[in-house]
Amino acid sequence: MRIKAQVFLMAVLILTIVFPAQETAAAPGQLKSVTYVSDAWVINFWNTESDHMEEELAQIAADGFNSIVLVIPWREFQPETAPVYYNSYAFDKLDRVMQAAQAQGLRVMLRVSYTWDHYDREQPTMRFRRMLGNEKLRSAWLAYVERLYQSVSGYDNFAGGFITWEDFWNYTEDAPGLYGGKTTGVAEAKRIGFQDYLREHYTLEQVQEYYGAEQRPQDFATVGIPSRDSQAYRLFYEFYDEYLTALLAEAQQVFPNLSLEVRLDVDPVTGRDGSLAGAEHFRTFPCKEASYSALMYSVSMGYGQDKVLTAAEALSMMEEQLYLVQAYNGGKPIYIDQLLYMDITPGFERNARLLESERNNYLQGLPPLLNKYTNGYAVWSYRNYANNPVYNSQFALGDRGWESSRGRVTKRDGSYQMRLESGGRISQEIGYWISQKTERDNHVRFTADSNFPVRLFVTLGSRTEEVMVDGKGTFDLNFGKLEYGAVRFAAADELWLDNISVYNFVQDGQLYGMDGEELGCLEGIRALNRMMEE
Repeated sequence: MRIKAQVFLMAVLILTIVFPAQETAAAPGQLKSVTYVSDAWVINFWNTESDHMEEELAQIAADGFNSIVLVIPWREFQPETAPVYYNSYAFDKLDRVMQAAQAQGLRVMLRVSYTWDHYDREQPTMRFRRMLGNEKLRSAWLAYVERLYQSVSGYDNFAGGFITWEDFWNYTEDAPGLYGGKTTGVAEAKRIGFQDYLREHYTLEQVQEYYGAEQRPQDFATVGIPSRDSQAYRLFYEFYDEYLTALLAEAQQVFPNLSLEVRLDVDPVTGRDGSLAGAEHFRTFPCKEASYSALMYSVSMGYGQDKVLTAAEALSMMEEQLYLVQAYNGGKPIYIDQLLYMDITPGFERNARLLESERNNYLQGLPPLLNKYTNGYAVWSYRNYANNPVYNSQFALGDRGWESSRGRVTKRDGSYQMRLESGGRISQEIGYWISQKTERDNHVRFTADSNFPVRLFVTLGSRTEEVMVDGKGTFDLNFGKLEYGAVRFAAADELWLDNISVYNFVQDGQLYGMDGEELGCLEGIRALNRMMEE
């Protein structure tokens, strides 16, 4: 999840006077959704056990929601692309969730092609980077999209799906540093089709004017990836918008009515006079043949940094922004797949935010806007989660991903657990997943059980902590600010381990805590769900 401060949007809003939105009734059966990840994180949900799924989905329904969003990572579902190979355990769990949701009367939306997972050590963004200009990889991606649709379309509770700009956006952030203004950027511009795009849409003279004297190409064959501070980066944004739109159109052939989460942010680019201007992405808003547009919406949108908002201010700006989307999407309803009424994501602390005391007022003021402009919304953080990089943290896949000695996965009390004998050890290399920053404390959280008091040694990086396990309990050890490569457990005698988490950040949505406790915005969300149209 990423939220970027919106730049120049207020000036752009003036354009809505020229392009009024069509009058469109809200779609029947408004979706009231949560992103469902059980007691895990969205990045490792598919390789966790979720042994309380039925109770969790029942609670979601009891809170007034009628649907869930499942985030489907491309790589974990399709680990290999040449030849194509699919992970059976991921598709098996997808079937399990679809069936369990149907039993609770919950519809299911799919977020297709999520960037991040902990399936393999390769940086997952590499696939998305290589897909530009690579027809074989693009065909593999389309096969993955088709396989997903075939897997879920037979369920009565299947509601649809969408891809998102943010899952494909890393290339636009990486390209300037990798290729911008460099000799290698010419070959890359050819490989991804950027040169062909410019040939089709611009004269050489126009392109040369955008690039300026320092990067001026002699012909289209010498056009490279522009520097981030170049006027020509506007052209690169245009190219990327067309790429995403074309990709969506192809995907809709195998996944009917697949939509796109559009980018409402206006990206800063250098203007003709050297000042900052804005690059908007309105051309993507119609989402081709989809019957709706998807949108990530934060209360920070439309405001500058450090602004503290009342509910009335946030609702007023939200109406302007939703009106803007419909002005450019042909009046289609909007599915807000991430409604961010609060956000504590590191790096975005200065984004505009609601007064804490105004959060529930904002939530209870949403129904008129949602009923007018949308076909529903989804909460991202239904249950608080930690940024846990551990793969197979609940041993749903046996000991896959773990190095073990005198350890064996068994089913005990209805849950898969790691049984360590006397002197047993397990470890997993995880340091490459979490950035080696040291400004936040690093924790190791887990459950353990024993038939008698047993010493357990937990090591993270260069530090080891000892705990006494005497019966079943949950432990959360603070290792402080340190760098680490692996997490290790060593038992002095027989015990059982489960639910292992290593983290240095907890995402807070103020609905339910990590242990299921009710938090401050839950009543506001319940009231919102009661007041929305069915």
